[in-house]
Amino acid sequence: MLSNKQKLPEMKNKITILILFIFSVIPGIVRGANVADADSAYNAKEYAKAISIYNELIEENGTSAPVLFNLGSAYYQAGDYGQAMLNYLRARRLDPGNEEINANLRYLQSRVEDANKAEQKGKHLKAGTDEPSFFQSVHASVAKDISSDTWGVWGAVCFICFLGCVALYIFSRVVLARKTGFFGGLIFLAMSFVFVMFAFMGVRAYHSSSEGVLTAFKTTLLTEPGKEAAEGKELVLTRGTQVQILSEEADAEGNVTWYKIRLNSDYIGWVAASDLEII
Repeated sequence: MLSNKQKLPEMKNKITILILFIFSVIPGIVRGANVADADSAYNAKEYAKAISIYNELIEENGTSAPVLFNLGSAYYQAGDYGQAMLNYLRARRLDPGNEEINANLRYLQSRVEDANKAEQKGKHLKAGTDEPSFFQSVHASVAKDISSDTWGVWGAVCFICFLGCVALYIFSRVVLARKTGFFGGLIFLAMSFVFVMFAFMGVRAYHSSSEGVLTAFKTTLLTEPGKEAAEGKELVLTRGTQVQILSEEADAEGNVTWYKIRLNSDYIGWVAASDLEII
């Protein structure tokens, strides 16, 4: 039989294990409850509450495609096309092959384009983006439509196949097998380099800051920072419009105050930094 002195250390160890277990499990329970609360608020059409919880989750745990997608949907239902577009585009950067994200994004883009057409007031300007060139389409297909992780996996697979071909060339005594190993190894090595290059292109596109979304309800493009266009020539874009960032202007402290943006050849001008968020 254990004495009281012997039981005391054993009890302390059990209490310590119990405390560690509680502190390791509770955070996961809290995070799960937060996600459930956000989804519940969304399903109950309490979109402001859902937005608040999703933003809190992102602040605490970082971004993920599902949370950004749900946040974008909550903003859309709340009528904020700017933040909806921004979060859909950010979700797509993390998971470009997700058809649900792409379908919602295409629908929202069509709604924004219709809103921009309504703001033209008889100008008959192009409200969408310019048609990409062949090389721009290829670059988008490689860098934006397929994730860098996918290219990295294919690069690793090809490199493993290259090592298999090297082993076949070295250890096989059959001439045909050695030729297969030699030429197959060259092909797989070249393919692995190409896929790794595609992966780096995807990473660079993911971290690119050359695109943004207008988040102000309506934004008038200026000919120069702080200088409006002549009367009758104003160009107005609605929130949710995805634009290219051509250049920027900063104040004396280095804070960006103006962006020069481009939607297409008809819509080019300056907007205040407060009216735009970088994707």
